[in-house]
Amino acid sequence: MKKLTLLAAIAALCVTTVASAQPPVRYFDLPKFTQAPTLDGDRATVADEWAGALEFPCSPDQIQLDGQEFGWRNQEQGSSEVSANQLSENGETEVAGEGRTNADFESTILQAWDDEALYYIAEISDNIRDTEGGGEARAWWERDSVSLYLDLNNDDHPGGDPTQEFVNLNVVNFMALPFGSHEWSVCLIVTVDTERVDVHDPDALEGFEYGFRDAGDEFGDEGDADYVIEGKLPWDTFLRNGNLLEAPTTGSEMGFAWLPIDPDGEDAYGGQIQCVAWAGGNMSEFANYVFVDDPAGPTGTAVEEDSWGRVKETFVQ
Repeated sequence: MKKLTLLAAIAALCVTTVASAQPPVRYFDLPKFTQAPTLDGDRATVADEWAGALEFPCSPDQIQLDGQEFGWRNQEQGSSEVSANQLSENGETEVAGEGRTNADFESTILQAWDDEALYYIAEISDNIRDTEGGGEARAWWERDSVSLYLDLNNDDHPGGDPTQEFVNLNVVNFMALPFGSHEWSVCLIVTVDTERVDVHDPDALEGFEYGFRDAGDEFGDEGDADYVIEGKLPWDTFLRNGNLLEAPTTGSEMGFAWLPIDPDGEDAYGGQIQCVAWAGGNMSEFANYVFVDDPAGPTGTAVEEDSWGRVKETFVQ
């Protein structure tokens, strides 16, 4: 394991110097899957595969709505009390005027859980897909990708980027490339003795997996580099790496924040968006999952639906 050294540009973006008020503490019920999804980047593979899942829009427009509802830290910079537009004003390869708008980046993120893992699917409309990077080889923050920040035990500590001391911070990043096609397609950050440590040992990463799909312009005419990441984050993998004390059950709570990366052709770090909560601030500013047993996914198996259809045919003659 190696100590992760973040670029000064990221630290500068993530630290807020103006805060109008304590950000609201928000809780979201996280439904439980009736059956695990197929990790192929297509939520229509199985009928109602993601029905009932917790859903968040994540876009510059949504951040404007967040600011109207929850207030602003810095309206000019696009930082609401619960989210932040830190996309580049004009990426090196994108059309002028698209930067920091929904034409630059827009997404929908759905989440659910079961006894084995946490799952999500992120459907992303993007104008430029950049997975090259230009700095350190392991720098996930230089490539189109999706990061989920987790406070696995919901310790709610104030540590974070502003103090450079971390308490139980965990980050899982999946790159916008097919799973396993790149050495850094999966990146994991854990906390060791108050420091962020990136983990690339294959044994430590075993269990994390995702499906990737190139979606072209599927999610609107504003982007033509659309893609989908459909991921699985097993509890056993978190337990093995030491930052999860026990697998969640109904009634458990867990801190979280979403941070998609969108560099748009820059040589190094090139922009990001923080959704639902501030990932780069204090961990006490994370939103909270509440694990519930409300069902998500198909209401019955294919066999059950087929059998019921045959029964109905028998009586409707």
